[in-house]
Amino acid sequence: MKIFDTSSIVCIFREVQYPKILDACKDLGYRLSITPQVYEGIMENPETLQHLEAYGDVEIIQDGDAECYERLAKRYPWLHKGELSVLCAGVAIGRDKKRYYCVIDERARNLRDKLQIRVTGTVGLILWERERLALTGGECHDLYNRFLQSSFHIKKEVLQGLLK
Repeated sequence: MKIFDTSSIVCIFREVQYPKILDACKDLGYRLSITPQVYEGIMENPETLQHLEAYGDVEIIQDGDAECYERLAKRYPWLHKGELSVLCAGVAIGRDKKRYYCVIDERARNLRDKLQIRVTGTVGLILWERERLALTGGECHDLYNRFLQSSFHIKKEVLQGLLK
């Protein structure tokens, strides 16, 4: 299972316009998921919502327990509802020993060790797909250029990984 935060969904559909990133996850045997809070965030942007609904095949899952959410919200007040819910879903799914990854960009990724969950960003997901031959080097080079032309902020050294 891949649990996506709002920023990753926006990036895939609107910024780099490359839904094949999601197709590659499915082809590699992963279910695509978002939490109710992520869905609410996407609903605030009609264009992204339209892309998500047209794509289909993304399930809305529960976000873990309310206690986890409240604890993280108090401790990390700068995190958005979607990020908090994805982290809590990762904690809950990890307890069940199921195969998953949380796909989160921004500061929430820094909590992976503290929460003992599997986390990657959008570029990390793309690199993982390239390693598994689900995306080609040429596609990654194209994605590099798309990232440069987008308003999606990713550190230059992280983007350089797409060119290797």
